[in-house]
Amino acid sequence: MKTIIISITLALSSCSMKLSTINNSDVYKTSELGFSQAVVFNQVIYGSGQVGWNTDYKLPEHPTFNNQFEQTLQNIEHLLQNQGCGWLDVLHLRFYVVDINASKITRISSFLKTTYPNNYAPATTLLGVSALARENLQIEIEFIAKIKKQ
Repeated sequence: MKTIIISITLALSSCSMKLSTINNSDVYKTSELGFSQAVVFNQVIYGSGQVGWNTDYKLPEHPTFNNQFEQTLQNIEHLLQNQGCGWLDVLHLRFYVVDINASKITRISSFLKTTYPNNYAPATTLLGVSALARENLQIEIEFIAKIKKQ
């Protein structure tokens, strides 16, 4: 058991220099809320939950589920592009949806089928929740993506 613990400690300490954060100006500032928009570790991006806010923490003028969904996707796309990535580099998506229903599931499914038309699609989790961190938010999406070797 001690050998395993020592090995894990050595492995983690040798990797610590490969950790960085993403705080893109095209997405609302999460640092003011106490966390990073994303963290990069060993060529993998771990994206914090993104919501439908613009850079001024405002929801779309008509904050419907679809409008918030589109803004959330744009926020994620900015974070991916910041690292030279795109949707095909995403390994996992986790959707948190307030008051989930068939219409919202259909919209998410449509996005996935359109974005990933060939044989690749990321692992995906869809969770129905009663509320998110702020009032009026209807969807939050977390992601994990691989960075292309440069």
